[in-house]
Amino acid sequence: MASQRAELQYWPTLKAWIQENRLGNYPGATTTPVVHCVICLDKDEILTPATPPQNIANAHPGVTLFCGHMMCKACYGRWEKHLTEAGKAVTCPTCRHKLVYTTSQVASNGCTHPAYAWDLPVETYSPINIPPTKDDEGSIPNFCHNCRVDRMKYIARHITELRQEGYDDLQVRNILLHSAGGALELTDFEQRAAFPPDANGTYFAPWVAPPRNNEQNYLLDQLRQQLVREGHSWRGRVPQPPPVGFFGLQ
Repeated sequence: MASQRAELQYWPTLKAWIQENRLGNYPGATTTPVVHCVICLDKDEILTPATPPQNIANAHPGVTLFCGHMMCKACYGRWEKHLTEAGKAVTCPTCRHKLVYTTSQVASNGCTHPAYAWDLPVETYSPINIPPTKDDEGSIPNFCHNCRVDRMKYIARHITELRQEGYDDLQVRNILLHSAGGALELTDFEQRAAFPPDANGTYFAPWVAPPRNNEQNYLLDQLRQQLVREGHSWRGRVPQPPPVGFFGLQ
């Protein structure tokens, strides 16, 4: 019997179908999902692992947002551009969930750049490089990739300058933990990366300081590892090519 198509717009539901299909739990299934764009309402579907072979040529690349809703990649790009140029916060066109890199309305707590939209996988066994969505207890970081890179570069530069001015590592740590030179407030991750806690989980001596003359590479490597743990790819202002196979770690 021919498989029927069930309309859906929610990424976690499609993800569950993909994972079950990988396990072979849908042999002879009578229902498969189909995704259409909520913006353009085009009759041609969004390309997913559930797209039948005869529909692939006309299917549109799609994205999912942090809220879990899916739509055409091109349509969402135009939606985001329209809101950004109008000076408005980017929101989901379906549920109006705010999609910016910040955890509060206070600008200092985030960069407020539009949150990234994640490309949908197109084959059953394509890597699923999409972080947990809102209902999967995911979270949007305070800062976008570019800003996180820029902040790490600033922290590394400040550590280097303080060392060159004659401060010892304990003084450098205290200056940055308390004020970051008066320029920015460190996030919890930035504190852990620049000033790893001791075995008791405290930030007191002994402190493992970033290697001298290699502060920037050391801290950016810590950021790369954190992005992988969060399920993100390494994007933004990459100071040097990622190691071979880096993207395969996701």
